[in-house]
Amino acid sequence: MRSSIFTNMVIALLLLLTPIIILYAYSNQTSSRVLTEEIVKAKRTQVETFVGQLGQMFAQFDSYQKMLYESTEVRNLAYPDLLGDDLLRFRTLKTVSEEINRLAGYGRWKGVIAVVYPKTGMVIKSNSSLGAVPSVLPDKDGFWNYRTKANEGAYFIETISSPAKTAKGEEVDLTVVAKVDEGEIKSDLSDIKGKGLEDPFLYKPGYSPIYNYTANQALIREILPELKLIEHADSYKPLLIRMKNGTYQVHMEMIQPLGWYLVDYVPIGKIMAPIKRNQMTFYIISGMMLFMACILGFILYRSIRIPFRKLMQGMNFIEKGIYTSRMKDPPKGEFRYLYDRFNSMAAKIEELIEDVLKEQIRTKEAKVKQLQSQINPHFLYNTLAYIKSMVELGEKEAAVSMTMSLSKYYRYTTKTSRSLATLKEEMELVVNYLDIHRMLTDDFEYEIDIEPSMLEMDIPRLSLQPLVENVIVHAFRKPVQFGIVRIRGSVKFGTARIAVEDNGPGIAPVQMEAMLAKIRNTASGEIDSGLQNVHQRLTLLYGEGAGLTLSMSEWGGLCTELSWLVQE
Repeated sequence: MRSSIFTNMVIALLLLLTPIIILYAYSNQTSSRVLTEEIVKAKRTQVETFVGQLGQMFAQFDSYQKMLYESTEVRNLAYPDLLGDDLLRFRTLKTVSEEINRLAGYGRWKGVIAVVYPKTGMVIKSNSSLGAVPSVLPDKDGFWNYRTKANEGAYFIETISSPAKTAKGEEVDLTVVAKVDEGEIKSDLSDIKGKGLEDPFLYKPGYSPIYNYTANQALIREILPELKLIEHADSYKPLLIRMKNGTYQVHMEMIQPLGWYLVDYVPIGKIMAPIKRNQMTFYIISGMMLFMACILGFILYRSIRIPFRKLMQGMNFIEKGIYTSRMKDPPKGEFRYLYDRFNSMAAKIEELIEDVLKEQIRTKEAKVKQLQSQINPHFLYNTLAYIKSMVELGEKEAAVSMTMSLSKYYRYTTKTSRSLATLKEEMELVVNYLDIHRMLTDDFEYEIDIEPSMLEMDIPRLSLQPLVENVIVHAFRKPVQFGIVRIRGSVKFGTARIAVEDNGPGIAPVQMEAMLAKIRNTASGEIDSGLQNVHQRLTLLYGEGAGLTLSMSEWGGLCTELSWLVQE
């Protein structure tokens, strides 16, 4: 009798432990897949972000070259006879030199920018300590070239000539040179390595890789033969490369101005180690429990039904996705240990899910900051020209007033410590912006009617300025007798609304619908206007019900309105 009971107990335990192990394996597999997918997404976002930063720096040098290439003073120095006398030549030379040094001082990279005049042998370059202009320039103008010279080091160089240099031996009047030392790129790679990437390096077939200063060069040399370059960004997938010391997940993205790839790798074992460790722990504990059940089966017989029913109930909760489920009131004996292991398993699964959610939140916040950083006013040069004119005319009060308004405006726009601001702070920015434009043109007036209760509400920074800028740039660009801008704010039925209206020529209904569809349907990575930026940020922060709408104002112009649900 007792032997039969013992045998039945062992069989029952085997039958009950089997679904537990299967369920755990299924849950573990699901958690592993979700975690891996989220890590891939996060890593891809990081790689794309840093590729954008590197590409932007080279594009910045391209714009500097174009500015110098199109400069009248730069071209005049190529023809000394046109300058008349030595004083005019000296002044032109000084102006060009100051412009080159000013451009070279922008950005975080220290590069060499120079203008070479082959016919006169004159070279004007920036005051850089990173090296001089190469002794031999590229035979043809074109995109960035990578060079390695024993006496000059490794660097990227790009030239623009007038007339364009297309073949070796052609004589040109001038050549604008941009040169970036390899050390600057290595420093940047080391910097982004400390900001989230594992071991980034630049790679192009046929060239030696450009490593960061602390790179594992031996491992990278083993990975290089296995790289398969990606032709289309839409088909982006990480590469899995199996090496002797493990499997690596490799992410690649091309830096468009260079034609080189930013490559980063992550050891798969590092990603999956916690999950495998938990899995092995569970299997070991399950084996221990089975061994103990075989020895103490008869003793556990009387107390197995209720505890095991509770255990199965807890497993059902886990299967349904209720990872906060925990086993309470553990019985005496070995089942207490099983309860503890179950709670440990549930806690670890919950922890993994929470890590994934936290990563999603961090990605969302980074996306909001990226969208916010896209807003960049383009009227600085006009404002500085106005200040210069006022100083020359002796209008010191006007110059001081404009300087104070410009200072307040940029102090606010460059403050990135907070992603939100009060409506009162936003309105102060808008008033400064409007006052600046009134000083520049004096052909419009503005009205502000905001409910006092709204002034302390938090809204995304730089949400109203793009709407007002849209009016100044577009509504008053066509002939208008006298412009009027009105800003109204109110809260009705739990929804906050802020409208910016003008008396400009307006736009056709069909064009308005197309513009609104573009604003609402454009992906975040393709944003090319301030209105799209504002709509995306409101949607991210306040949900799908928030955003931007367009309509015709009562004066026949355009009415742009922001709306969102007021949160408690």
